[in-house]
Amino acid sequence: MQHFRNILWRVAGRLRPLVRLGSVLGRGRNVLRQQRTEAGNQRRAARATLPSLFDRHPAATAAPRRRVGLRSVPLDRVVGTMRHPSQNTADFLPLPRLRGQNWRGRWQRITGAIDRLAMLPPVDLVQVGDDYYVVDGHNRIAAALRADGVEVDADVTQLLIPGFTQPGQATLDASSLIGADEVRQAGQGRQSRTVVQRGATDEVSRRDLAGDRGEHR
Repeated sequence: MQHFRNILWRVAGRLRPLVRLGSVLGRGRNVLRQQRTEAGNQRRAARATLPSLFDRHPAATAAPRRRVGLRSVPLDRVVGTMRHPSQNTADFLPLPRLRGQNWRGRWQRITGAIDRLAMLPPVDLVQVGDDYYVVDGHNRIAAALRADGVEVDADVTQLLIPGFTQPGQATLDASSLIGADEVRQAGQGRQSRTVVQRGATDEVSRRDLAGDRGEHR
């Protein structure tokens, strides 16, 4: 009986490295599968066109507007563009045919600013219901998403479209009240979790971004 146990222990000892190897290979396969999934998502985003507000909500052309002001907006609620027709892919970058040398230089300045934790100007967004559409700042949204950002500082204007704007939103929005913590902090230059405020020498202005309101922002 003892001899049989000894044989089992020897067999188990020889199999143990194989079990560890199998575990390592399994983790490697999971990593590769995740990388392929992410790469596939990026390819689909590069092919898909970013939705235009006016395709989704034709009534937006005549909707009254209400200034909300500076606020932090969750990136996952930024869903489209104000451009019509859309000039961006689903990842908020310009369509491939529009990515010229000027755009590449601007993109490098934006991503470099984020890497340095420099302060970027707020993007301009239009709010419809709970969703937001980019007026200006497509590249900054794209860079924040690639950096796994959570929120972005934005200057928000609300479109009052019946059926999409909550009744309370049209008359009272707590985040837009003077003195609200979020707005007060934003007015002092507080940036969202995508960047961290540094000294004045680190500030990246709209002029530094070279054509911030240009055709392919």
